[in-house]
Amino acid sequence: MLELVFPDQGEAGAAAAHHLSAGGSRVRARLAIHAGRALGLSPRGTIAIATACELLHNASLVHDDLQDRDPLRRGQDAVWRRHGDAVAICTGDLLLSAAYGALAGTGAAAGSLIARMHARVGAVIRGQCEDLALQGGQVGALAAYERVASGKSAPLLILPIELALVLAGRYDAIGAAEHAGARFAIGYQMADDLDDVARDALNEELNIVAVLAAAGEARPREAARALAIRRFEEARAAAASLPRGCGGLLAEQSFARATALATDLETT
Repeated sequence: MLELVFPDQGEAGAAAAHHLSAGGSRVRARLAIHAGRALGLSPRGTIAIATACELLHNASLVHDDLQDRDPLRRGQDAVWRRHGDAVAICTGDLLLSAAYGALAGTGAAAGSLIARMHARVGAVIRGQCEDLALQGGQVGALAAYERVASGKSAPLLILPIELALVLAGRYDAIGAAEHAGARFAIGYQMADDLDDVARDALNEELNIVAVLAAAGEARPREAARALAIRRFEEARAAAASLPRGCGGLLAEQSFARATALATDLETT
């Protein structure tokens, strides 16, 4: 990732390198590496898709922090806070461009991979715009909430496995991968909302607890937690069905998050 953004791109490259240095869980890179190994891909192809997906995710974080005016990212100043709004926009753009550059090393498959990555980026942008448009408004339908939650997160979450499946020629499994990613993204957003009820209410942001309360749910927190567990369980089942165990890591993540939420539910 650093080779693609630093040191030849000026202040934006330095900002991107600083942002990447904060680490993070690297979930998307890990998903790609796990899937690539399971499907028998070459190390070069596996690293290429892992790099591309992680760069895309970080591009979205830089732009999200700017839009939301979040001052910190992974315990350090967000790019916009340290370098200003203009450089943050350029930094996110550089990370996005670098993601496409990472796929150049996949040879004849590059065109197909780039087209699929562009489609997923477009889907995320559409979901983010819809989420921003709903801020300050009321969403009383669970289906609308889940559409937004899935739209802004699922495409980039499942992309590592999707690209690995494409390189392996397993187009037949992409639908199951999409379902797994959508269910995981919804569960993840619900779990995140449970920790941010007060903040989201203050900022008039979409939150599952508020959605369920508006729909007449008597115990919206408990209902949200149970619903998140269900979505993670659905994600686990779909991920476990993917060929040659390539969704194994996503299945493990789904199980771990469902278990943690179930433990919290039993103690509240």
